[in-house]
Amino acid sequence: MYIYLSKILPFFVLPIGLVMELAFIAFIFLLFEKKKTSAVFLSLSMLVLWVAATPIVAETLMGRLEKDYPAMMMTEVPSARCIVLLGGAVEPVMPPRVDIDMLEAVDRVRKAAQLYHAERAGKIIVSGGNKPWSPFAEPEAASMATLLQEWDVPASDIVLEGSSRNTRENAVNSWDLINKMGCGAPLLVTSAAHMKRSLAVFENLGITALPVSADVRVVNRPAYTPFDFLPDAKALKMTNDAIQEWIGQWFYKMQGWS
Repeated sequence: MYIYLSKILPFFVLPIGLVMELAFIAFIFLLFEKKKTSAVFLSLSMLVLWVAATPIVAETLMGRLEKDYPAMMMTEVPSARCIVLLGGAVEPVMPPRVDIDMLEAVDRVRKAAQLYHAERAGKIIVSGGNKPWSPFAEPEAASMATLLQEWDVPASDIVLEGSSRNTRENAVNSWDLINKMGCGAPLLVTSAAHMKRSLAVFENLGITALPVSADVRVVNRPAYTPFDFLPDAKALKMTNDAIQEWIGQWFYKMQGWS
């Protein structure tokens, strides 16, 4: 049940949900001919949408999540016995697609391949399943493994964990594999914004993981321009993703998972 609730409840505090709630309240007041009050709530809904969709707000929120675990040069990454690669990076093949669909976080998979070829670890545990409502028959881990093999990582050095549905289950289901393989402290590869929660979950289970961030979305700018204060669909998604991660961190702490 918590899998469903974790996806449904955040909707009410994410930007799109807030805009719809405020617009609905405005509509209700309009039905009762409270035009001034209706205008206030409608204005608030527009303001929330504008603010959430501005690049400067989106990058500020996402940047705060990414700053704790910045990307490292390959020479800075310590050696380990294995890598744990977390899902959320690709979608399996499904008609009319004929290839694996690489999502924005596919940098995670590429980073794991780079680490392997740089001899930072000799095995890769690929952790990622499907949500209960997923239309895909194949777990995400299998698709990530396919990409790794296309990037010259031997199948013999890839271990699949394809039943996890969230970050907590990534850690729980990888725990047994890490022990069986004698990994010790594995390299943990996930997005920079997702690393704090991921690392906390692994540590909560007694797994000392070494963070290797990928998928860094906020870059240093020499200066902002007027366009950074104008609404943008890409910025709205980044704001949504950042707030969702903040909610995830809070929820995991409340559950005692981190």
